[in-house]
Amino acid sequence: MKHENVDVAIVGYGPVSKVLATLLGQKGWKVGVYERFPATYPLPRAVHFDDEIARILQSILSPGIIEKITEIADDCYEWCNAERQTLLKLDWTEYGISGWPGHMMFNQPLLEEVLDEECLNTETVSVNLGMEAVALQEFDNHVELIAKDLDGEETRISAKYVVGCDGANSFVRKNMEHTITDLGFVADWLVVDIIPQEERKWSPMNLQLCDPARPTTVVSGGPGRRRWEFMALPGETKEELNKEEVAWRLLEEWDITPDNAVLERHAVYTFKALWVDEWRKGRLMLAGDAAHLTPPFMGQGLCSGIRDAQNLSWKLDLVLSGKADDSLLDTYTKERKPHNQAVVEAALYLGKMICITDQASAKARDEAFFTGSVTEFPEFPFLTNGILYQQECSSYTGKLSFQGLVNYQGKTGLFDDVVGNGWMIISPVEDPKKILSAEQIAFLDSIGARMIELSPVQKANDNTAVDIEGKYEQYFNQTGLEAVIVRPDYYLFGGTDSLDELPLIVDDLVKQMVKFMNTAAAS
Repeated sequence: MKHENVDVAIVGYGPVSKVLATLLGQKGWKVGVYERFPATYPLPRAVHFDDEIARILQSILSPGIIEKITEIADDCYEWCNAERQTLLKLDWTEYGISGWPGHMMFNQPLLEEVLDEECLNTETVSVNLGMEAVALQEFDNHVELIAKDLDGEETRISAKYVVGCDGANSFVRKNMEHTITDLGFVADWLVVDIIPQEERKWSPMNLQLCDPARPTTVVSGGPGRRRWEFMALPGETKEELNKEEVAWRLLEEWDITPDNAVLERHAVYTFKALWVDEWRKGRLMLAGDAAHLTPPFMGQGLCSGIRDAQNLSWKLDLVLSGKADDSLLDTYTKERKPHNQAVVEAALYLGKMICITDQASAKARDEAFFTGSVTEFPEFPFLTNGILYQQECSSYTGKLSFQGLVNYQGKTGLFDDVVGNGWMIISPVEDPKKILSAEQIAFLDSIGARMIELSPVQKANDNTAVDIEGKYEQYFNQTGLEAVIVRPDYYLFGGTDSLDELPLIVDDLVKQMVKFMNTAAAS
C-alpha cells in the first residue's frame, strides 16, 4: 500500500474542490485531491454565477480569463405567463458591488478546464483522478483516508483535515454523524443544452415562462450555447421525459431543430431544497452539494459551494499555520449555514411561484403580479452570525465590501489584483494605521491584515490606493462610512461613520479572534 501525507485531503474534484484546493495551495499548504472518476465530467451543468463569485475566481485565475469564458447578461431576466405577458422584469445589466457584472453565464466544462489548470499549476496541490475514497478513520491529530485506484491498488493518505466536496451522495458525509433539514421540495426537470448552428438574437436573453401547461426556463448556457429546462408534469416519469426525441419535440416550438442546433445534452434532474445541519465533525468538513442542495431558480447552487470554499480556506489557513486553534472552524457552519439557508428558502419561494401547473392557481398568481399585490421577493442575504462586529450602529456588518479600480504602488487594476487579498482596513479619510495603537497593529500584522487609505490623488504614503474612477468615493458617500474592516472572504467585519471609532471596532475584532488564537499570535 502506498502512503501519502497532506495538510488537507479533498474528496471530489468539481468546481468547489478546485477553488478550495487552489486557495489553500496559494498559501503553500499541501493539498491532495481524490476523485473517483478518471476524467472531469464533460457536459454542462451550472450556467450562472454572480459578481461575488467572479471576485473569488478573480483571486485564482489569470487576468482576462473570466471575461473569455463567460457571457454577460446584457438585458433582463424576464418572467412571462402562458400568454407571454410580462409578469416581472429583473435588470441584469448592472455591475455588482464586487467589481464585476452582477450576472454572468458560463459553460461549466470550460470553467472547470481553467480551474483545473490552476490546480495543476499550483505546486503544492496534487490531483489524483480515478482514485475512489473507500475508507476513512479520524484520530486526535489527523485523519487517515484510504483511496483505491482503477487497478484496485490502495493508498493511505494521512491528512490534518478532510473536506468532502463530493456531491449529494457524499462519501465524507456518510462518515460523519449528521442530520439533514429537508424542506420537502421535489421537482423533476428535463435540462437540455444546445449549441446553435446559426446566428440568432435571443430576446430576452434569459426567460422564465410561467406557463402551467409546462413551466419552462430559457437562458444562456455560456458563450455560444443555450439552455432549456422543462418541468415534468404531474404523472410524467423521469424515464418518459429523458429521451432525445422528447427533447427535440419540446424544443420545436422554440424553432430549435436538428437542422439549426446540436443537442449537447439532455438529462432529468430532481431539484431539492435541503441542508446538512452541521458541516463539521472534528477533522471532517463538507462543502458544496455535500452540505446543501439548492433549487436552481436563483442560479445559486454553484455560487453557494464556492462561498463555502472561500470561507473555509481562510480559516484553515490560520489553523494550519498554528496561529489559530481549530475551534475557529466551528464558525464555518455558524456563518455559512444561515446564509445558505436563506438562499435555499429564497430559491424555493421563487420555485413555488414558477412550478404551478394548476390553471386557476396560475391565474391567481398572474393577477397578483399585474395588480402589484405579489409578495415582495426576499432580499439577497448577508452574513448574520460568526466573526462579525455586532454593535447596533454597524448596519453594514456582514455585507459584501466594495471593489473598484485603483492605482497602488505604481500598478493599476481591480483592488484585489494590485493591493492583495486577506484582512483589510480601508478608509477614505486617513491612513488607518495612524489612529491605531502599536498593540492593535501588532495583532493585525499577526493575521496578515493590511491598512489602506483610499484617496483621489497619489500621496507620499505606501499605504495609499488612488481611487481612479471615483467609485470608492461614491460608495463611502452613499454609505456614510469612514472606515471598514474587510474579512478575507470580502464580507465586512464592520464599519463606522467616524474614523475615530475605528480603534473600538479593531478592539472588538481582537476580542473575538483572541478566543481562537494561540498565545504567541494573540500576544
